[in-house]
Amino acid sequence: MRTTSLAEALTWAEKHRLPAYMLAPAAAGAPVEPVVCEHELQISATWPSMKREAAHPSGDEHLVLAEHLPGRRYLVNSVTRMVDGQADHVITDTWAETHASSGRLARTDLLSRHQLLTRALHMYVLRALDALRVVCGPVTSRIAYAAARGPVLISAVALPATSAADRALREATGHDRLTAALDAVIPPAPGQLIPAPTGHRVTRVHLHPRLSGRIDPCTARILRGLPTVAAVSPNLQATVPAAPPARTEVVLSSSDSKAIEGDYRAIRALERECLYLAAADAPHPFERPT
Repeated sequence: MRTTSLAEALTWAEKHRLPAYMLAPAAAGAPVEPVVCEHELQISATWPSMKREAAHPSGDEHLVLAEHLPGRRYLVNSVTRMVDGQADHVITDTWAETHASSGRLARTDLLSRHQLLTRALHMYVLRALDALRVVCGPVTSRIAYAAARGPVLISAVALPATSAADRALREATGHDRLTAALDAVIPPAPGQLIPAPTGHRVTRVHLHPRLSGRIDPCTARILRGLPTVAAVSPNLQATVPAAPPARTEVVLSSSDSKAIEGDYRAIRALERECLYLAAADAPHPFERPT
């Protein structure tokens, strides 16, 4: 159900009795995380604030109420071009999402193309793209996967979004999603060289601002200096306390999975202890060495 009316959403939920519902903004790329609601009261409680937050960046007040599908979430990016009159789909990258106990997105990990699960997701998405009659351009497919049910397509969006992880992704896989999207419309020159992929692991760490939400520049400098940090959101590069947007991330990249996990734990420790200031101009509670 896609609507701006809470009454319409509640009527739909009453008609389609489901174990749980997923409430999310309809606008692609809206910086508002979906919320799982188990009954109509939770839908009613969540609706006003989500509608307001979703409309702020995009002007679109539409929300989507859908069945909450159990299982882990995956993002599969693809690009399609016409070859000899046939749609040729190419999977560029696949990511696994991990959520915290609160339900908030904690991290997104680039999956190796050689894993059996990755191959199964690729085969499913290729069939889905054919079923959707995609013939040209990029698509980001969101998949839910549970062992008892298998993969289920949640959404497919034709929007080649950019992120702080784009450079690390290009180095790891040899693919650049924006370039691939352009090449789908304007074929590249023959013999164009493709960068050799490093095969590195890439992890996008999603931060959860608290207190005032303003980032301490000194702690941000420590965070940027961690060995596997490849990129950060712009507000983490500020030299004065900065309030982060709804989505702030740190990109880790390395051939050593243990190094990535070590830096991930360090980032979460910094976030818990000292990354966010208690008030807009409050001094830090302890003195750092100069």
